[in-house]
Amino acid sequence: MSHYRRRAGLCAPLFLAVSLRVMMGMALLQFALPIHAQAPAPLPSVSTPSTNLVLLPDRGNVTILKVDDQLRVGKPITDDHALTFTLSDSIDGVVERDMHLKGRAQIRRNGAVLKADEITYNQDTDIADLLGNAEMSKGNMTFKGPKGRFKVDAREGAMETLTYEMRDNRGNGKAKKLTVESADVFVFDKATYTTCTPENMDWYFTASTLEIDNEQKEMVGTHGVMRFFDVPIAYVPYFTAPTSGQRRTGILAPVMGYNSNNGLDITQPYYVNIAPNRDLLLLPRYMNQRGALLGAQYRFLDTEYSGSAMGEYLPYDKKTGTNRWKYDWQQRQALTGGIGPGGVPLPGSWTGYVNMARVSDNLYPTDFSQSIAGAVTNQFRQEVGTSKALEGSLSNWNVSARALTFQTLQPDPTTTVQAPYNILPNVTATYNNRITPTVADASGKYLTLPSGPTTTFSTDFTRFAYNIQGNTAATAPGVYSQADRTVIKGALALPQVTPGYYITPKVSFQSNTYNATPFANNTGAPPAQGFTIPTFTLDSGLSFEREAAELKGFFGRDMLLTMEPRVFYAYTPYQSQANTPIFDTAEAGFGVSQIFAANTFIGNDRISDSNAATLGLTSRMIEANTGAERANVTIAQKQQFTGQKVGLNGTITNPSVYSDTLGSGSIRLLGNFSADVFGQYNSQLNRFVQTTVGGSWRPTPGRNLNFGYRNVWTPPVQASIQNNQAYTPGSTTTDQYNISGQWPLSREVSVLGRWGYDALTVKTLNTLVGLEWNRDCWTFRGAYSQMVNTSQITTTQILFQIEFRGFASAGSNPVDIMRLNVPGYMPTSKPIPPSIYENYQ
Repeated sequence: MSHYRRRAGLCAPLFLAVSLRVMMGMALLQFALPIHAQAPAPLPSVSTPSTNLVLLPDRGNVTILKVDDQLRVGKPITDDHALTFTLSDSIDGVVERDMHLKGRAQIRRNGAVLKADEITYNQDTDIADLLGNAEMSKGNMTFKGPKGRFKVDAREGAMETLTYEMRDNRGNGKAKKLTVESADVFVFDKATYTTCTPENMDWYFTASTLEIDNEQKEMVGTHGVMRFFDVPIAYVPYFTAPTSGQRRTGILAPVMGYNSNNGLDITQPYYVNIAPNRDLLLLPRYMNQRGALLGAQYRFLDTEYSGSAMGEYLPYDKKTGTNRWKYDWQQRQALTGGIGPGGVPLPGSWTGYVNMARVSDNLYPTDFSQSIAGAVTNQFRQEVGTSKALEGSLSNWNVSARALTFQTLQPDPTTTVQAPYNILPNVTATYNNRITPTVADASGKYLTLPSGPTTTFSTDFTRFAYNIQGNTAATAPGVYSQADRTVIKGALALPQVTPGYYITPKVSFQSNTYNATPFANNTGAPPAQGFTIPTFTLDSGLSFEREAAELKGFFGRDMLLTMEPRVFYAYTPYQSQANTPIFDTAEAGFGVSQIFAANTFIGNDRISDSNAATLGLTSRMIEANTGAERANVTIAQKQQFTGQKVGLNGTITNPSVYSDTLGSGSIRLLGNFSADVFGQYNSQLNRFVQTTVGGSWRPTPGRNLNFGYRNVWTPPVQASIQNNQAYTPGSTTTDQYNISGQWPLSREVSVLGRWGYDALTVKTLNTLVGLEWNRDCWTFRGAYSQMVNTSQITTTQILFQIEFRGFASAGSNPVDIMRLNVPGYMPTSKPIPPSIYENYQ
């Protein structure tokens, strides 16, 4: 240990820290004034130049050119104030009548450029005739043809048998004739449009007439035909399309796919741009095995409120013979004050929110959801709430209230999902004397941590109500139909944090009182028992580091090796909670964060007794220059001086004084290989009760391989009549493997997939096989997915999409399902938007 040093601190006992700091302060005080006296004078401000500073001499109305270090975009100039410039190898003509430019001829005026081998310009008619390699450029548009005629001032003209290019979206094409109606309106006859390069015309769109309006950023055409590899695939008699990324009302690309539950599934979205802060998306959907479903989503955003509302309705389901529906309404409202960026309430604001969602039946998400996450949803909530941060002398206080009910679905008849209690209502008031955020010092290199004691206090009143719907044994979480619970918490901590060590003593308490009413068939239930329990904790740790020269040859750069021991002690006296009901409490689990916690439960209905010390050691390998963590290892164990007696469902009869040993580790190699391991070892059972192993290799973007394994052994759960819990023996509850990856087969084609397997049921949980084919101007994505939703329902999906770059896409986008199933998945990269200086004329 002698070769380690305290990280950024002093290698001295803690009780000497104050003395050493005083001595160093007295010594450095002698140098403070001389150092300040030798400091250079501050630089003059550059934000407001001095009034006596003359950059250029005054030369009256003479234009002065100044060299600049970069290309800048100037303010736009109107045509009546713009100058006209000409350039050619030779020039002749009649003064103030006509002008002949020959040899690399050019006319420039206010961003518009005319080029040709020969240009004849008549000033009386303002007509410029271009002959030979004619070219016109204006803004993002460029037109080329054998000849053309243009009115320079009016910005009108015509060109025949031309080609054109739109640099904003890399669109290009040909036309039989071009008519320039104004500076921003161009009309083509017998035109084509594509974003492919001329060498790879895989797809193109033909139109009888095509009008491009650069001011409105739209394209309007008639008799359009879409061709893919010269095969017509779509026809529209009239169409409009945006030429930029701005929102516009109109039909979006259809979404198509196949689902084993619904058959052929087609959605045709229609977007309505109501206002800059409001829009509406109509989603008519047809499933040949279900029928026609109408969906809509409305979004709104304002300075005082924001949110969305959506709904779906199927008037008649061919399979069930019933109507099916869903709604989801989410909104945040500033009742007083306002909402800042990202929807965060401003200080002192009084805000409210609504979050309501519901479906018609248990199988609605399984049947109609178009995502994996939505298909496995079994609970919807209906919640309203409000909160207020007090001001002035009460600025440390925050009060809030909410009401919450649940719709719990039962999609699997072989498995019962326990419904939670409804909350009608919940009112809280919290106090915190540390409401100021952590800030950086003047140099920006270090953080200024708040000092002094930390005090918190909170009160919480909740009324729990349960609607059993005649199924007490199956779904009731306890024997009470209604209960009022009041929780009072308080804590006082004195953190001492330095770069080399920290120590935080803390004293807290929690007091619970209950007023519970049993179900009618549980009149003999004991009264709900409350409690008042104090807790003392002491959290401390050290940080040592050293240069690891022996690791430089492996990682190829300077590395630091740290050693960080941590000791956490918690004392909570035992108080029986066998008659305390459970409304919102569960086991906290076992992990790095849980083993260093005083309470082994989450929620307010259980406080675990404790007289235990947790010892842990963490070691990290860190890049010296960047601070990036390349590897870490943690091992920890809790020593109970007296065994924990408080259990979730009653008193533990034979408590153990030794906790399981926890170990975790991770490594990130420079070759983009990473691995993570977590293990929980039980010395009494002489076995690992929880094991997680994961690894990935990502040599380059678009190339990755992943592996995962998880095994969990769940200890026995004792019976509890009060909490409606039967005895459950210990057993292995999880034993699963998964493999996934993405890999290119060529420069254009890449494949990806995932396979998940459950060794307990000897069944494949999910399968995904996907393919991406990326060409110059289009991308095809396809995926086959099979997933076990319930013990009786397995959903098979076929998703495919073809995207024509810069124009449109069709199909059901499988990117979301690919990203969810394959960690590190990288979709086909989109082209870099062109610079405003590209093809600068």
